[in-house]
Amino acid sequence: MAREIIPHKFNDWSQLDKNEEFLFNINLLKPDINFGIHKYKDRLWTSGFVGVGRVYDHNQIPIQSNGKEHIVVISSQYGMDPWKMLEKVMADEEYENYIEELEKDGKFLFRVFYDQPLIQLAQDEKNDGDLLYALSFVNSCYFLCKKGLKKTMYHQEENYNSKVRGKIDVKKNIRENTCRGRNDRFYCKYMDFTEDNIENRILKVTLMKCKSIVEKRFKENTEITKRVHYCVNVFRRVKSVTIKTSDFNNVSVSGLYMYYKPLLQQARSIFSQKYHSYSVDGGKTITKSVYTIPYMINMETLFEFYARTMIKKSLENDKYELDDYSKKIFLDRGATCIEDTEKGIHLMPYCIPDIVIRDKGTKEALVVIDAKYKSHDRTARTDSLQLLSYVLLTGVNRCGFVFPGAETKIKLMKTSGTDYLSLQTPFVDELKYYELILGNIPNEKVLEKLFL
Repeated sequence: MAREIIPHKFNDWSQLDKNEEFLFNINLLKPDINFGIHKYKDRLWTSGFVGVGRVYDHNQIPIQSNGKEHIVVISSQYGMDPWKMLEKVMADEEYENYIEELEKDGKFLFRVFYDQPLIQLAQDEKNDGDLLYALSFVNSCYFLCKKGLKKTMYHQEENYNSKVRGKIDVKKNIRENTCRGRNDRFYCKYMDFTEDNIENRILKVTLMKCKSIVEKRFKENTEITKRVHYCVNVFRRVKSVTIKTSDFNNVSVSGLYMYYKPLLQQARSIFSQKYHSYSVDGGKTITKSVYTIPYMINMETLFEFYARTMIKKSLENDKYELDDYSKKIFLDRGATCIEDTEKGIHLMPYCIPDIVIRDKGTKEALVVIDAKYKSHDRTARTDSLQLLSYVLLTGVNRCGFVFPGAETKIKLMKTSGTDYLSLQTPFVDELKYYELILGNIPNEKVLEKLFL
């Protein structure tokens, strides 16, 4: 049951007020559940996560004051809308590759805390948690469907016409058929191995609820809507029935079907959502959830995927192409895999640029771009060296960073009065350096300047 809350609104990558007493009790050793809140130079800071959730002390207990839970609501300090970004990224054909790479590295794009109680928010609080839990459930359901649905053996009875299935129940056959002169019918008992069980019925009803949420935000034939249709097809033999909360007590998912357990837990949390109707300006009645499942979104990772997706959309597909996501560029000459590289030396074996744009015909690298979810007006030595190493490896004559911002534009350089800076290098005649600001609304004409 959701408790009364004390909300605290912060921005990501921001310094926190040291006078906030509840912050002193946060377990800084568990940033994965405490929104990345950490100590730096004896001050507390948020990290690159946004979301809504509880914070926990060293005993893994939610921090409270006078019976009220302290809840953090963290937003992007750069004005980025994570929901619009997620819509773009999840519609990208490389989305599944992104997620697989994150899982290999033990990272995540977003996390929904289904094992925690719901949080009650104010009616005017902007909350798109519904979309996130729907996306999370659809993706989890997709992977479950690929493994296969649980089948259950049931004792079934049915009065068949002109055929026998299993064996005839003599007593019921006499009463139902023989006494009524229906010798063409047979009352049969049989064992049925079916997918139409309570576990799958719960998942199907939850899937249809999430389907209605997803279809309001995503266009047809995007990657996420394709996954929805795939799951709906897999559940086609399962009846659509009304599910009660008590039905969750009847599920059985042990042994081979343990992979059902987390998805049923998600379904239970989704069914616990509560919706209230209220009036807003103009007399319009709004029905929205005033409860949310705690969640957090990794904005650094999301921005990297978002930048890649938006730049890809601006390319002329017949002229340019992007290197595959997470493609390794090996430093050893002639090396094509990690086994070919020199071992036991201080030099790293490979680099992975965020975005490499190539000529589609010649495969020549033209532009290398690194995505940074941070402010664009502060010099960073490590970022500079990272980008220049990519330039050295690819041999491009254009490079730059992409940063988050209020609007999409290419930064004007004060010293040259142009939208690029000429860098000194003996390897190419002119190395152009750009700083691209990428907002919630992309501008393809701006992005095209990188290739002209």
